[in-house]
Amino acid sequence: MDAIINEYKKHGVDAFYRIHGHDYENPHIDIVENLLKSAKEEWNINGDILDLCCGSGEVSHALEDCNVDGIDPYTKELYEANTGNDCIRMTFKDIVEEGIGKRYDFVVCSYAMHLCERSMLPMLLYRICEVTGNLIVITPHKKPDCNGDFFREISRIKKERSTMVLYENRIFNV
Repeated sequence: MDAIINEYKKHGVDAFYRIHGHDYENPHIDIVENLLKSAKEEWNINGDILDLCCGSGEVSHALEDCNVDGIDPYTKELYEANTGNDCIRMTFKDIVEEGIGKRYDFVVCSYAMHLCERSMLPMLLYRICEVTGNLIVITPHKKPDCNGDFFREISRIKKERSTMVLYENRIFNV
């Protein structure tokens, strides 16, 4: 398989995951695990965690000493087989329209938040803000910047070419 960004361009994100959702492997797994290891120590990540856009479970494995649920519109079966955790099949659009429902100590979104349509991002962040006090975004670039009406950045860790940002809920005491 070509680099994922090239596959996204060739097929589109939805089509890529319809084709590869059953066998997807995050090529950045080592970076994600190293970032989360640092975050667990520096940011005291614990409790109930939502692995948003959970893929095959890289974040969940790194946080296996926590109570982790997954959400992913494409990799539900793969995630559940790899982790033994529950996965809800929802898209960003579903979350915007329906909300998440359950409350979490942390929501972690690894290598996916930048795929949210720009026009939908504010409402997605609002929906996440309804259910958590802490959002962690791991991204291969500086997008998206989630600072704004709903979250504010309080810390950042950079390793190799990836950045992990911890945001704090600005409006709800969740």
